[in-house]
Formats: sequence, structure tokens, C-alpha cells
Amino acid sequence: MQSKQLLAQNVEFGNAGTLDTNGTGWFVGFSDWTKNPPAHLRHVPPEELAAGLCVKWFSHAAGDPNGEPKPLSVGRTMSVLVSPASEFRIEFSTTADFASEDTLSYTLRSHGDFVIWGPGVFHRAFGVQPACILTVRWSTPR
Repeated sequence: MQSKQLLAQNVEFGNAGTLDTNGTGWFVGFSDWTKNPPAHLRHVPPEELAAGLCVKWFSHAAGDPNGEPKPLSVGRTMSVLVSPASEFRIEFSTTADFASEDTLSYTLRSHGDFVIWGPGVFHRAFGVQPACILTVRWSTPR
């Protein structure tokens, strides 16, 4: 299977405000509406233990960060644009060198835009415009 196809199965993009949450607002959790094939990254069954919860709130200036590659991901990570309209690009790759044929890019532009990814993914970010990002990371036994 090609690298971009593998990434597409382990990275999900969306907007928290436009997802169908049955009127609850919960877009990550154990409810059936959090399931999104193929990886169900936003779904955490109630019987599944989560560990190592980390939450980061960070206001990035334009140009911060400037694309330094991060370590290979473990568990799940979700970044949400919490500031008004902005531009914050995140790139994902199956390889540490971010070869173009192995890289998937997404830009958070609107309040509530999010990206969630699973384990085994390299990522790097670019603050195109000033942006406040909320990032949540957790692991689950699999």
C-alpha cells in the first residue's frame, strides 16, 4: 500500500463545529457518532483505558514553529485551532525525511478545524499566520 494511503487511514481532518454530534457537541469519545472509518481515531470505547493524557495550549506567532520534524508519534494526538480564522499547516509523513510522495498536508484555517492522528506518523507544523492551538495527546493499549 502506498504511503499516502497509509497516512489517509491514520490521519483525520475536520471541523468540530460542523460534525454531527447528535446535538451534544462531543466529537471525541465513546458515542457511536465519533466513529469514522477506517481508523475510528475519535472513538474511545468506554471500556478502553487511556493513559498518559497531555494537553497543550499554545499561541504560535507567524513563522512559529517553522517545520522542525517531531518524533514518531505514539498513541493519538489531536490539534484544534481555537483562535479565529488563521493558518496553521501540519504535515504528516510515513518517513522522517518528509519526501513529497510520502507526505500529507492539511491547513487549519477556521475556528474549530482539527486534525487527529494515530501512532507511527511523523509530523511537523508551520505557523503561517498567528494561531492558538489546543493539542491533546493520549495513548491506548492496542
